[in-house]
Amino acid sequence: MSVPLVAAFLHAHGLNVAPEELEAALVEAIAARRAVLYPFEGRSGLTAPEADALRRGGFDLEPRAMGKDDPVVRAAAEHAAILASALTTAEAAARLGVSEGRVRQRFAQRTLYGLHGRRGWLVPSFQFASGNAELPGWDRVVPHLPASLSPVEVLGWLTLPNADLVVGEDERPVSPRDWLLAGNDPARVAELAAGLG
Repeated sequence: MSVPLVAAFLHAHGLNVAPEELEAALVEAIAARRAVLYPFEGRSGLTAPEADALRRGGFDLEPRAMGKDDPVVRAAAEHAAILASALTTAEAAARLGVSEGRVRQRFAQRTLYGLHGRRGWLVPSFQFASGNAELPGWDRVVPHLPASLSPVEVLGWLTLPNADLVVGEDERPVSPRDWLLAGNDPARVAELAAGLG
């Protein structure tokens, strides 16, 4: 699927992003993920005799082909989707009914999750409920999220069912996001967030 088609698909699902912005976000995301998951090229830093010895030992030193199922590609696509759907500080301020300065203060206080990237500060939309509302109690959870987590990790943790968050008589696990949306105690989610490090 081409970048313009992906942008059109995202637009149809409520994510307004220009094809060139999506392509730039994807390139940025792939570069970030590749550096983390594949920090070394096969031959980088090896002398010719060392490379020959490794090849004789059965090691493949050629760059790895990355298909759509490669974890780096998938994580990069998720990262790009987060960037493409993120709000600017102005958009977040309007949504929250505060000034842009207040949004930046909340980044500094770690009560709002923000990303600093090529377009400046961005506010991932996953921390909002439907409409303009922030997830209930989210400001109490964010300070406990380890700064080392990537936005993909934060989104995955926030949206996957957690065995420590159960509801109903059948004790059905729910995601931290669903827990907060249901109005449950954010302190429990904050405790789980602190344990992610």
